[in-house]
Amino acid sequence: MAAGRHKRSIVWKPQPKQAAFMRRCEDEALYGGAAGGGKSDALVIEALRQVDVPHYRGLIVRKTYPQLSELIDKTMQYYRLAFPKARYNASSHVWTFPSGAKIYFWSMFRTQDKHNYQGKAFDFIGVDELTHFTWEEYSYLMSRNRPTGPGTVVYMQARRIREAEQNDPMLKGRVIQGVADPAIFNESQGESIAQMQEKYPYFVTWRPGDHTRIAGKMQLHYRLAFDAEGRPMFQVFDTCRHFIRTIPNLVYDESNVEDIDTTQEDHIYDECRYVLMENPISPRQVRKEVVLRDDPLDMDAHRSPIRVTRV
Repeated sequence: MAAGRHKRSIVWKPQPKQAAFMRRCEDEALYGGAAGGGKSDALVIEALRQVDVPHYRGLIVRKTYPQLSELIDKTMQYYRLAFPKARYNASSHVWTFPSGAKIYFWSMFRTQDKHNYQGKAFDFIGVDELTHFTWEEYSYLMSRNRPTGPGTVVYMQARRIREAEQNDPMLKGRVIQGVADPAIFNESQGESIAQMQEKYPYFVTWRPGDHTRIAGKMQLHYRLAFDAEGRPMFQVFDTCRHFIRTIPNLVYDESNVEDIDTTQEDHIYDECRYVLMENPISPRQVRKEVVLRDDPLDMDAHRSPIRVTRV
């Protein structure tokens, strides 16, 4: 090595199967195999992919905290060598990196423990020994897999949108602008998520959704009724698993009874509001016939037989 250059040691080198796992283009991957196949190493290394981004939050989960000890031991070996200034907090089970990024090592011993993750977002989630988790537990964890702020990579979602626009015969050749949470346009800490997705290789464009909460709630409420011909104005398919799982469980805020409690898992609800506010409708007026009682004295003669009510 030439003089004046610093020799860099290799902290970890992937095996062929590990390399294939880390080169994948899918946003959800299952890495299986027998014990000793390098799954745990690949998992803790993969979590490092974005630790240069201050807002990055990674999560590695096992059923119990004692089961995490093997993974944490591996991070002591790899993370400290790769990032000498990174620090591990044993009480909160979290690595903090020089950029401010964090990787958490948490558990989900019981299904009800999923509520410990409510309201949280993680750019990366790794589940070790997936067969120990129920589908309910796993799907809830995956619902926490969302960008945490400007600078974190959300390209997997964006690329799938772009691929659909290019390959779907109904969409190909069309310029499509989606509606999104206004938060992705936040430039207070640099380039916004929306700006990043407009560039190569994504070329996905968005406009901010209308965040008027009560009006958006009412749009959803109006569409849960039938139209004048008795047709549903809002349809949910059985593939919309997270909609079916979360929307029926939403409750009103005790301190703001006209709105839902925003501490709940309300991201699918918010998405619906943004889309419905793109084409708001008025509440449907239903004409109902009043059933007249026996009226021998003709007391109802001057009353209208029709009244209008709102739904």
